[in-house]
Amino acid sequence: MSPEAPISTLRFALRVANGFIVEMLVICRGQRAFTDALIMTTLVQSNTAPLAGDYELQQRYATFDAPPPASLLRPISINAVATSLGLPFETVRRRTKRLIADGVCEVVAEGIRFREETLRSAEQRRMIDDTYAIVRDLYRRMKRAGCLDLMDLPDRRAAALRSEPAPVRIVWRAASAYALRMMEHLLPAVPSLSQAFIILAVVRANTEDLPDAIRGGEGVEIEDFVPDSFRKPARASDVAAMLGLPHETVRRHLGVLIEDGRCIQVRDGVVVPAAVLARRNVLSAWGANFRYLSRMFAELAEMGVLALWDAELEAQNAA
Repeated sequence: MSPEAPISTLRFALRVANGFIVEMLVICRGQRAFTDALIMTTLVQSNTAPLAGDYELQQRYATFDAPPPASLLRPISINAVATSLGLPFETVRRRTKRLIADGVCEVVAEGIRFREETLRSAEQRRMIDDTYAIVRDLYRRMKRAGCLDLMDLPDRRAAALRSEPAPVRIVWRAASAYALRMMEHLLPAVPSLSQAFIILAVVRANTEDLPDAIRGGEGVEIEDFVPDSFRKPARASDVAAMLGLPHETVRRHLGVLIEDGRCIQVRDGVVVPAAVLARRNVLSAWGANFRYLSRMFAELAEMGVLALWDAELEAQNAA
């Protein structure tokens, strides 16, 4: 980061990123469990690792109709997936076995990789197109908020890519890597995956109506945070609808989170209060998130994606 980002900007960036991660996990999940979404995101990062940093390969396999061939995909073992996500091996093995049975991925000598049919499927197109849209919205929001000026990004005046067909696979790979890095950072602080997703959803509901200009102060004490009265309470039914989980499951987990002091009950729902957001493990996520966002946007800048989005926005404004 150059120059160093103010604390209020780091806090704001994590707030925005929290909502983005929830949206992306919902997109990736589809009709499956969130654990499956995390496993598939790990597969994306591992399988496409040989393309990372290679401009020619990234451009060759940029659009939906140009998925990387099987010969370029780097398989990953079930044990490596479990270690990466901090999940029990048996949980990952069981869910991966189901994904294989459903034809999502396949077993090869070196591990697990996506099947070519999956990479060309209508479901994959939906996920990739929807992810492209929310990453573009995230970029434009962070740009309006002045966050990009604090990231050490490459020159975005490079020649833009063609807008049609859109470079959706470049964005899909970069966004998957970012989301996985953040989940690996956040998961160890929460007892279970279900509670992690529910906390993320509650924070999103609490803050989705906050104006971007409201970011709190430049300190790390509780009084430096946005007051709890500014947070919109989240109801169990809203969280259940957002995550596609049974209402009773969400209600039960919220009860545990309230007992643990991670959420508080207020008149119209639950809130993750400033006292929780000021805890050390959350503070450590500020800088990590900003670094990971910077890395994602730097990659998209190098690939010409940010120049494309800037050109599209200029055309819209001119019109």
